[in-house]
Formats: sequence, C-alpha cells, structure tokens
Amino acid sequence: MIKKYIVILALFLSSSCGGKKPEKIEKPLVWVSIAPYQQLAQKIAGPAIEVQTIVPQGANPHAFEPTSRQVTDMRAGRVWFRIGEPFEKKLLTLLQTRNPDLTVLDLRDGVALIGEEGLHCSHCSMDHQDRHIWMSPKATQTQAREMAFTLQKIFPDQKEAIEKNLSRLLDELQLLDTQIHALLDSTKHRVFLVSHPAFGYFCRDYDCEQLSVEYEGKDPRPKHIEQIMNQAVIKKTEIAIALPQYNNKGAQLIAEKLHIPVRMIDPYSPHYFETMRSIAELIANPQEVKTP
Repeated sequence: MIKKYIVILALFLSSSCGGKKPEKIEKPLVWVSIAPYQQLAQKIAGPAIEVQTIVPQGANPHAFEPTSRQVTDMRAGRVWFRIGEPFEKKLLTLLQTRNPDLTVLDLRDGVALIGEEGLHCSHCSMDHQDRHIWMSPKATQTQAREMAFTLQKIFPDQKEAIEKNLSRLLDELQLLDTQIHALLDSTKHRVFLVSHPAFGYFCRDYDCEQLSVEYEGKDPRPKHIEQIMNQAVIKKTEIAIALPQYNNKGAQLIAEKLHIPVRMIDPYSPHYFETMRSIAELIANPQEVKTP
C-alpha cells in the first residue's frame, strides 16, 4: 500500500514539474499622465485592466520630457488620460503615427477651468489655464465619469464592472468632499503660503487662498518675496506648504522670517485620498504642525 502511494505521488510530481508553465496573461494597458490619476483610473477600471503613469514619481510634470523608451512602451496602450501638460503635445504627435488606435481623453474637457486671472504661474498652462484639476474632488467626479465612459467604449466586456466601480468611486469622492468641508468650514484663517500654485481648485471649492512664492513660473525676486511676506502678515498666514517637485527656498525663507511651520506635501502623490485629507488637515490645524 505504501509503495502504491509513493508511485502515485511520483506521477503527480512528474506531471506538475514537467508540464508547461501557465502563460502570463497580459492585461490591456491604460496610461495616465500623472500619478494621482493612476489610483482613480485603476479604481474605475478594476483588476482586469492595468493602469500606468507616464511622469515618474517626484518629477516635475511641467518640465518633464518622455524618453524614447517610454514612447515605445506607450505604443501598447489602449487609452491615455491626459491633462494638458507641455510634454503631452509632442508625445501626442508621435503616438498618432505609432499607435493610431490609441484613444486619448483630455480630462480638462467638461471641467470649469480657472483662467489666467486666477494664476501667477506662466507655465501652469500653455493656454493660460490651471491644469491642477484633480485638486478638486468635485471636478474629479466629472473626470471620473468621463474616464468610465471612455473605458466602457474601449472595453465593452467590462461595461457592467466599470459602472459599479464608478459608482463606488463617486461615493468615495463625495465622502472626501464632505470630510474636507467638515474640517475647513469652521476654520477662520484659511490662507496659506505655497512654493508653487497647485491648489487653485482646492481653494475655489473650500474658500481658501494660496499665496504663491513662485511668480510667473520663475523663482521669486527679492521684491516679490517682500510683497508676499507683507500679504502673509496681513492675512495672518499660519503655515507654508512646500512641494518636492519645485524650488522651495523662497517659501522656506518667508516661513522662517514669519516663524510659521513648513510642511512638505506632494499634490502629485499616487495616494490621492490620503493627500487631499492631509492638505485639509494642515490648513485646519496649522498650530499642530511642527517645523521640520
């Protein structure tokens, strides 16, 4: 009897080891320009579709240039969600010849954009519009619907799953909006210093004001630093926000002179919900933040 079991076991192991390895099934690929949209698009697409980001973590999207390898990799993509960054125009021209079947959606479509009158950053957009549109959970709901609609057209077999995923994401975004309002609606001094004006849509939604040290897309001159410092004093600014992708020396200098804390926040983080809550918490409770 023992010999019989040994033979059966040997045959089983032989067939397991000697058989062909299961082939890796490649998922259809969707591209997003920046990391916050990877989490959002993946939540909509679900596990059957892979979402990847073009701009690497920590890079400045306004100054980014894709490598030839990235252009080659994007030939395998089915969908690309873009937001109008300068590099996209050149990349779009290349992809139209190398991957004519690629579906491209500009996520700015359908969003009420902040125009040049609300900006102090010449490279925030080539067409004088603020591109930081994910910084509004309300505007992000509009973008999520457009992403879902596009994915359903390209992947009709996933239509029902995408619809359910979208519904869950919209609920999460609505909850996020409610949570931010709960944090900020009772806050008196909602003016904060920033090294780069990435918070325009956040400020519009939640009645805040950002004082940008960066001026017209360039490092500030001494005269501009003095002007911003005076505004910060008048408006009782209690915190400065630095961004890892940009020059923060001006913001740090002003914060040091005004004795207010500096906190590093990455609005381009792939962790969208955590980042948005962190921003609201900083503005609501600046006195609880210690200077690094």
